[in-house]
Amino acid sequence: MGSEYHPNGLLELLMKVKQVEKKTILRTKVVDVPKRLWCNLIRAAGIDDKLTWPEINKNLLQELTVQLTECLFYVNGKSTFKEEFVTAGGVDLREINFRTFESRILPNVFFAGEILDIDAITGGFNFQNAWTSGFLAAKGIVNSFENT
Repeated sequence: MGSEYHPNGLLELLMKVKQVEKKTILRTKVVDVPKRLWCNLIRAAGIDDKLTWPEINKNLLQELTVQLTECLFYVNGKSTFKEEFVTAGGVDLREINFRTFESRILPNVFFAGEILDIDAITGGFNFQNAWTSGFLAAKGIVNSFENT
């Protein structure tokens, strides 16, 4: 991963795609995120599902860039369908410093728990992973602030 995952680089990438791609934005996933997340980020950016790349304007591409780089997710409980137990994929473990759980790609970004690409049988292992990685990430965050 490189500069294309920072706001300016990502906007530049989206502008390049706009010049060459003819399909709908919904069908052309430009970055390596799950398709369902891509679809929801497009909608959060206010982009119509049927809009094609040539039809999109720079303001909408800027909003998509914001959604891809700065969106916030709020957790407000678990679902009634036990969907919270079905997780797979996540941040590639090669991109994580395991002493601090800081991203090797984006300084001062820390990951813990289910967002990491660790698959296991639901239960004790997942809880232990969440607790341990959360603890180490918290220590890493504190240390990063102390060193600045």
